[in-house]
Amino acid sequence: MRKLMIEAAINELASKEQNPNVPYGPEEVARDAIACAKAGATIVHFHARDADTGEQLWQSVETYAQAIKLIRRECDAILYPTYRSGVAKEQRIAHIVSLADDPDVRLELATLDLGATNTGAPDPTAGEGSAGAYVNTHRDVMYFMRTLREHGVFYSLGVRDVGHMRHIQAYAEAGLVQSPWAVKIFMSEQDAHGPLPDARGLMMYLDMVPPGVECHWFVTTYKSATAHSRINMLAAAMGGHIRTGLGDNPVLDGRVLTNAQQVEMAVDLAHKAGREVATPAEGRQMMGMTA
Repeated sequence: MRKLMIEAAINELASKEQNPNVPYGPEEVARDAIACAKAGATIVHFHARDADTGEQLWQSVETYAQAIKLIRRECDAILYPTYRSGVAKEQRIAHIVSLADDPDVRLELATLDLGATNTGAPDPTAGEGSAGAYVNTHRDVMYFMRTLREHGVFYSLGVRDVGHMRHIQAYAEAGLVQSPWAVKIFMSEQDAHGPLPDARGLMMYLDMVPPGVECHWFVTTYKSATAHSRINMLAAAMGGHIRTGLGDNPVLDGRVLTNAQQVEMAVDLAHKAGREVATPAEGRQMMGMTA
């Protein structure tokens, strides 16, 4: 069976109130990312955040660049930032382009989220629900893809509903996605989008991959600490890859852990499934990031 890649999402929207081990500023992020890489992480994802308050600095080129440079002194983990919604498409990825064009950074990876997703879930007691929606139109996504290609940035694709897999096929037909696909499947027990995070729900996504297409799929659950370990076991056994970290689940199975400890748990699952963990260099080759 192919080697297993581990992605560590180390801070996201999580707070130190939820888990004091959540890293905020560039120095904390760098220390955690290096520890995760040493524990076995192939990929590290992080948000730029204020070192003192943890405030999201969504598009701070300086904050991202500082963290990336510190990390690269110690390891070759594949690194990528986030991008925000609610602003013009050009602004959403401006920091990614700047980081890619910086000769001292040379950002190599981004993740593009697909489709529209209602955030949160209806409240059965109040008769109301969240008014939030995360929207990524075809026009915006295709602009992101073309722009990132121009700047030499490889992109994986984030999906939150089964229909988003059809989007990938459409972008492939437009020449914007090549095989192998790199897909992040986001599942949740609490947020009412997509199928439930179990084997049946996971197969709904995988059944949408066209015959003959190589697909490297990662799966994670967020706001679903009880399902996270279970879905990771399925990924390890079914040939997928694992995303873990405090950014998705600051408390896991009732335990307050570090990011590196969550990575170690993923490594253990890989070994129990008879799989070796991919190094960053191997991950780049597997996903087609290298020429």
